[in-house]
Amino acid sequence: MFRLLAVLAAVTPAVLSLLTPGESCGYFAYTPAAHEFPGPSVPATVVWTTGGWGADLLPMVLAMLALWAPRRFPVLGASMSAAVLLLGALTIVIPYTSPCGPQSGEWPLLLCYAIAIVACLLDRDDLRNRIGFPDRLARVPGRPVRRATALAWTAVLFTAFGLDLAATMPVSSTEDLGCHAELKDTWALVQMHLFTAEAVGVWVGVAAIGAVLVRGPAALSAALALLVPALYEPAAQLASSAPHGCSGTLELIAWPYGAAAALGVAACLAATVPVRREPS
Repeated sequence: MFRLLAVLAAVTPAVLSLLTPGESCGYFAYTPAAHEFPGPSVPATVVWTTGGWGADLLPMVLAMLALWAPRRFPVLGASMSAAVLLLGALTIVIPYTSPCGPQSGEWPLLLCYAIAIVACLLDRDDLRNRIGFPDRLARVPGRPVRRATALAWTAVLFTAFGLDLAATMPVSSTEDLGCHAELKDTWALVQMHLFTAEAVGVWVGVAAIGAVLVRGPAALSAALALLVPALYEPAAQLASSAPHGCSGTLELIAWPYGAAAALGVAACLAATVPVRREPS
């Protein structure tokens, strides 16, 4: 399925950023003297900011096109991917200056977006062989169920993307972050990796994969995968007996991810309901 290939290609940069260790330039970058270094130019700020948002949004946009505008998926999907590819190419040409020095984009990411473009253009599946998309069910009595399926996956996508945004927002020292378990050693390391996966958009990619697949074991697995960030902290706390400041273990559950997983499972089950066609 070329749509799935396009989404996988769009998600790959987030996975690579999770697996690739980040760059560190030492303590001096966080000292007052760091402000004396030249900052990024206006074109660099615009290009890098726009390119970052485009890369983050691309998996979600492709999934939304597959759900709500499948006939336009090849053209619009390829256009969106091409725009992100162009912005990624500009990050190579226009470096971003920081206290760590000038930084340039990475060409392997451009290959991912190029694959997404090709996959979108190759998507020529006959929509008559597909179910679960609202725009082809105008004369089907089961349309509300199919629309509900698309709406459920849309809610999953927006929930995952909202949590992604929340993870990247700056936090003040006086802001109440809620209660958390005081995990240590390997438990804390895994928790840190899960938070990084959230911040770079991996869970948005998982939701996008499920939304494109709509139904079947793979889509169900994508929905259930969202239970990992939902249940890891309470499970780790129970396994390690780590202290926490919550009134109960249930407060450690990331309920938005739990709700997204439940919606995804419900969408998979709803998509398996046979469609009854009107007698001719």
